[in-house]
Amino acid sequence: MTLIEFIGAEQNGAFTIALAVMFMIAVLEGITILIGMGISEMLETIMPDMDFDLSTPEAPQSTMSKLLGWINFGRVPVLIILVCFLTAFGVVGYLLQYLVYGLNSTLIPQLFAVPVAFMVAMPFVRLFTNVLQKIMPKDESSALREESFVGAVAIITLGKATKGSPAEAKVTDKYGQTHYFMIQPEGDDEFAQGEQVLLLRPSSNGFFAIRNNNTSLQ
Repeated sequence: MTLIEFIGAEQNGAFTIALAVMFMIAVLEGITILIGMGISEMLETIMPDMDFDLSTPEAPQSTMSKLLGWINFGRVPVLIILVCFLTAFGVVGYLLQYLVYGLNSTLIPQLFAVPVAFMVAMPFVRLFTNVLQKIMPKDESSALREESFVGAVAIITLGKATKGSPAEAKVTDKYGQTHYFMIQPEGDDEFAQGEQVLLLRPSSNGFFAIRNNNTSLQ
């Protein structure tokens, strides 16, 4: 089997698509940098709302929240997490199929290969985002504790925040640096994408917040 045949094989379709999307994001990133726009902002507008409220008991919601926190969702920009996942998923899938083909001269059906590649890729996503979180440029003089963001205004950037189901929000500190946190309402309220909220207190993986009704703080 040639390389082209291997990449185009039906059994490798999901992995080929993942790496193709990753490549397209890289190209778009280069284009948006040239024209002075941010691909993160573009992603927030073109992607549908990611609602993590599963309308199920508290335990499944807590599991979803823990999974998102485990891969550093909210502490690393969602675009970086997406690129890490697509890369890890695609590469792991190709390697898996390559090893199997070398042993049996056949490829695993996607029904089995995709779940295996997904489970193997997730620890790599966590590893990559942990490393990126530590090496991303930071100004030591402007380092801020989470508590210092209490009372700050944040903007929901991705998803809909409900109690037990956080959404991503961004805050710009006094040094002009942007920080991403997971936000959930203090009560039974819910926040939609684009809404401004006031941060009240830290949570296990972000902040509790209330809606910002004070125009002087916008």
